[in-house]
Formats: sequence, C-alpha cells, structure tokens
Amino acid sequence: MINKLITLFLFASSLVYSQDYVDLFSINFAHSNPTNYKNSTEKTSINNFETAFTLPIIQSEKYVYITGIDFNKNSVALFPNSINSLITTRLKAGINIKYSERWSGTYLFLPKIASDYITISKEDFYVGGVLLLKFKQKKNLIYKFGIYASSEAYGLFLTPIANMYYKSPNNSFEMNLTLPTDFDFNYRIASATKIGMDYIAIGKSYKLTTANVRATYAENNSLQFSVYVQNNSINKNVNMRLKTGIQINDYNVYPIDQKIDYRISALKFGDNRTQLNSKLSNSVYFMAEAIYRFDIPSK
Repeated sequence: MINKLITLFLFASSLVYSQDYVDLFSINFAHSNPTNYKNSTEKTSINNFETAFTLPIIQSEKYVYITGIDFNKNSVALFPNSINSLITTRLKAGINIKYSERWSGTYLFLPKIASDYITISKEDFYVGGVLLLKFKQKKNLIYKFGIYASSEAYGLFLTPIANMYYKSPNNSFEMNLTLPTDFDFNYRIASATKIGMDYIAIGKSYKLTTANVRATYAENNSLQFSVYVQNNSINKNVNMRLKTGIQINDYNVYPIDQKIDYRISALKFGDNRTQLNSKLSNSVYFMAEAIYRFDIPSK
C-alpha cells in the first residue's frame, strides 16, 4: 500500500513541479547572532521555525489536485526589551492541469492567518493566489511564468514570477532561479553530498496586538544570502542541510490605519507611512534543515 501511495505521489508531482523531484515535507530552524538596533546599543536575536507539507492528489493524467499547509514562526524583538512572535499559517489548495507534453498550468488558492496569535480574529485572515504556466523545453530545462497576489496588512501585494530550472546532463550542477524572489545553485561533490548557495527575499506582514487592541502591524522584508552543504547519506530521500549566511533585516512596525496604495515586488506605491520602531542592523544567521524528497523517475 505504501509503495502504491509513493507511486501516486511521484506521478502527480511529475505533472506539477518543474524539477525532477518533489519536496513533500520540509522543516527548518534558523538563528541569527545578536543584531543591533540602528543608533542604539540594544540588541536582539532572530529565531525562525518553518515547516511545509504538500500533498498532490491525482484525479486523472490531466488533472492533479494540490493540497498542503505551511507554518512559519519568527521570534524577534520589534522594540528593545520586548519579544514578539510573528506567525503565519497558510493553506494550499489548487489544481495542476496538463495541456500537452510541454505545457501545463498550476492554479493555487492560498488563504492564511498572519499575526502575533495573541488574539486571532477575522482581521488576521488574508487571501492570496498563484497563477503559473510551465513550459518544458527539455527534460533538464524548464521555464515557468506567472503571477502571485495577496492581501496584506499594508494593502495589496503583487509580484510577477519568472522561473528557470536547469540540471546538467551529468547531474552534477543544478540551478533553480525564480525572479525576483529566490535562486538556488548547487554542485554535487560526492555521491551523497552537494554544496550550494541560495538567496531568498521574504515579504510578509502580521497584525500585532497591544493591550488587546489591534493598533499596529509588522512588515518583514528581509533578504537572506547563504551557502550550504547538503547530505543524504542517512536516507536517499532525506536531505539534511546546514546553512550560514548574511541576513539583511527589515522588520518595520506601522500604525494599523496607515496603508500603501499597492506594491509590485519591491516597488511600493503611495507609501506615506510613519515607521514606529528602529531599524535593525544586518546579521549572520545559521540554519539546520531537513527535506523529505522523492526523485521523479523518467518515463
């Protein structure tokens, strides 16, 4: 029974994902060294816990349903001598449609709750979605184009998506590039070991509770640049990663009634808000990550 389920996962994932693998489950923990508030001697560390689960469900060779859940928790002092928990829980529900041997589309609905979770109400609920088209030029060269949109505490967020996935014929080099949000380059140095480098642009917002009143929200627009080593010698389907890098911290707090007109990627339009807290300096961070991955066999 387990083998049949795995086969279904692999078949469904080959339709949905641009890589020749699918990450069904991942979990990571990151910690930054103490970082200063600018123009202050006060410091704070930043801790992050994140887990993601994805389950593709086959309806037919043409249609695959996509379900899952993501959870993320940041612990950071937005103001000196305080501790804030910034939490996101996001559901994934959608469908992948195979139009031809080369073209397919993924359409996802992404509702989420994002706040400090002190008091959860409908004000913490946001909706988002992804529209993505995939073009498979070769087995090892695939392109994706689309758009992501989401309501946030500060207003509407939009970003175009342009992705290219490439794997060298000898399987040594792998590249997964998504503009403008992230990239991952890695090289195999041994049968079970890879070294790599990646970049991730974070864009999230959270409602905050003060004295049981929703008077402010936090906006996190941090950037992470890191190098890592990956090993799967314990189990070929379990990739263990150790990462270290530089985190450009951007945790800003604004009054709840101050919004922007809209945001496209990093560009903000109609931004006349008053920031209430001090900016944080950049920091060095370390991450331990485990990824439960299935390789997708060739047809």
